[in-house]
Amino acid sequence: MIIAGCLLVALATSALIAKRLWVHDTIRVVDASAALDAYRHSSTSAATTATADTTAKAVTRLQFTPEVGVYRYATSGSEHIDVLGGATHRYPKITTLTVTAAGCGARLRWDILKERREEWQLCPSRSGIEYGANGVQLHTFFGHGDLESFVCDRAVVIAPSDLAPAASVPQTCSLMGAAWQPSWELVGPERMLVGTTEVAVMHVRVTVANNSAYFEHTVIDWWVDDHGLPLRMSCTKSSKSNSGLVGDVLYTEQYTATLQSLKPLR
Repeated sequence: MIIAGCLLVALATSALIAKRLWVHDTIRVVDASAALDAYRHSSTSAATTATADTTAKAVTRLQFTPEVGVYRYATSGSEHIDVLGGATHRYPKITTLTVTAAGCGARLRWDILKERREEWQLCPSRSGIEYGANGVQLHTFFGHGDLESFVCDRAVVIAPSDLAPAASVPQTCSLMGAAWQPSWELVGPERMLVGTTEVAVMHVRVTVANNSAYFEHTVIDWWVDDHGLPLRMSCTKSSKSNSGLVGDVLYTEQYTATLQSLKPLR
């Protein structure tokens, strides 16, 4: 389920007052300078509160996960919902992904817009780099949105130490209290150019195939390096949800994002 919980309720409430008020939908870009300022502020705060022991452990973990900093991605795509006359958010040509030390390894935050973002955890393990079992995603339309948390039953290796493809790994997750079941597949090793540098990558595919009346069809492809950093991301999604008040809501999204440099901004 892509558009869930509080957002649907908020959209339904907006529909009840739409005859009196003009409902506005706006988007705001998160540029690289703003992302870099936020990264520097969070890094300074973390350094101030960290003990020597926890700092040493974080440094050790970050030897395996991506280098911290702000990465820039050449991006194209959009998201759309069909209620309240419909709204489309066209994604900017450049988006940022921020890597910070957190938890078992690193936290990655991809800011597509101020109204649309993804966050996930990367953790080193004996098998390679794992995509954590918890994460969040943000969708905001007509000024209403919510940071939607998901919790899954397992982490998934996305950058295996042996670079070997693997069988599909299903997850059982809860997204804002609703069942959500992505399936992960290591398609196989490939090579990609980032600028003039050739990099060995693992092609990872995530599929959600829910064919019920309120469906979700999602295919996400990532190409990640041996630290779990995505060098390219592509996605097609479509889902139908029941708002309860304004009828069914159809959500669609498609994008591609390609890393511009292996060296992050700091």
